[in-house]
Formats: sequence, structure tokens, C-alpha cells
Amino acid sequence: MYNKFDYDMIEQQEAELMQEALTREDANAPPNIDTDIVPEVDSPQKKQLKRDIKAAALERLEQAAKTPEQFKEVIKRWDSLDENRERKERYWEISRNNEDFPLEWCEASWGTVFPKNLNTIVAKQIRKGNFIDAIFDSPYEIHELVTEEYLCRILRELKDEHKELLYLIAIKELSTTEIAKLQGKSDRAVRYMRDTVFNKIRKKAYDYLTSEQGKKHNMTLLEKKFVENYKKNE
Repeated sequence: MYNKFDYDMIEQQEAELMQEALTREDANAPPNIDTDIVPEVDSPQKKQLKRDIKAAALERLEQAAKTPEQFKEVIKRWDSLDENRERKERYWEISRNNEDFPLEWCEASWGTVFPKNLNTIVAKQIRKGNFIDAIFDSPYEIHELVTEEYLCRILRELKDEHKELLYLIAIKELSTTEIAKLQGKSDRAVRYMRDTVFNKIRKKAYDYLTSEQGKKHNMTLLEKKFVENYKKNE
């Protein structure tokens, strides 16, 4: 039996003999295309030519497609191109913990991290330090949300129930059906009140814009168009 020193020496000799045999086999073996041959470096012009050829081939495939199977093949090609493009774009995106996906990758539109109530217009304004719309977010303060003095006066003179309806329609963007369920009324009654409120606001706005005081007001294009349409439908 070998002691520890002799065993290591024999193992070293066997390893050297094995290495010499492998070297002789490699010398007699045919060249490896992947490792022994240096790949040709493509110039930018040659790369662009290859891309043009692939694009032309895809265009011919699209024009020649007639059967569902051929169209599926075209869709498969485009899906592959989109996947390659998205993968290249992800190389330049900020990732989390050195992962291959960016921070917002596969994130739900209204997830638990960014809930819907934090993505509303009012919430975004609050984060920017603009609290006007949040302070006057009330049906009875709706006249404070407009900038024109005559509109502010018209809205302030409305009845409370009319202010509530206008607030739900214009600010909360609820339908008449939703408002009817909320107020316990019929949809027809809500639509009738809506038309009444809008007609009252239009008439007062038209009376002001066509009055002597309103002529001193620099009307916008929208206001001019409103006066013309109201005059035609009057």
C-alpha cells in the first residue's frame, strides 16, 4: 500500500499522462468551427444590410399570406421581434436588486402599492402642493372651481340641489342612472333636472356675454362658439 506521499505522486503522474494523451488527440482532431475559427466581424454597413434583408423578407411574407396558417406565421414573426425589442429596452431600464426586470415590470395598474385613490387628479395636485381643488371639493363650493367671475356668480346663485347635481355630473362624472340610484330618484327625474340646470346656466351665460358689460369681456373662442350656437338654437 502507498503512504500519503506516494499516493499523491502517483496521482500527479497519472494526471500528467492523461493531459499528454488529450493534447495528442486535440492535435489530430479536426478544427472546431466554434472555437478554432475566428468569427468575422461585421461592419455597421453589413449589419444594416442584414436588417434590410430580414425586413424585406418579412414584408414579402406579409404580402404572400392568404391562409390562416400563413397569417399565424406572420404574427409569430412579429411577436418574436417585439420580444427582442422589449428585451433590449429592458437593458436600459432601472431594475430592482440587479434583477432583469424594471421596477414597474408586471405591476398592476391599480395595485396595493399605488392604489387608485393616490392616482386621481386631486391627489396628484395635493402632492404638488396645490390644495385649491381639494379644499373646494364640495357641491356647495363648486363656484370656487371656476376662474371667470360671471360663471362663479351664476353657479353661486344656483339652488343647493342643483349644485349637488352639477357636482355629481361635472366633477364626479357620474351618469344619470348612477345619480338616480344614489339619490333614490328615477332616471327620468334626474335627466329632467339636469336639463333644467344646464339650460339655466346657458341662458344666464348668454345674457351676460351679449350684454353691455359682457361686451367688455374678452371672449375666448369657446365662448364665441357658445354664443353663436345658442343664438341659432334659441
